[in-house]
Amino acid sequence: MDTIGTIRPLRFVDESQGPEGHVFARLWRFYCARAAKRRSRLALGELSADLLKDIGLTEAEARREAAVPFWR
Repeated sequence: MDTIGTIRPLRFVDESQGPEGHVFARLWRFYCARAAKRRSRLALGELSADLLKDIGLTEAEARREAAVPFWR
């Protein structure tokens, strides 16, 4: 689902470490991105059939997306 991939995590970059930031800042960004996707997927799984119909998804599609592991 393309809409799940559009969520952007909070930025935590130490500017003194260059544009990429410190390794821990990169790990934090990675974690935040994965956590945001997981929260979005769980919220999608809790939507009612009427709300899913409004956004153009079936219940089966929502359940399938909600069951995707956090690392994907």
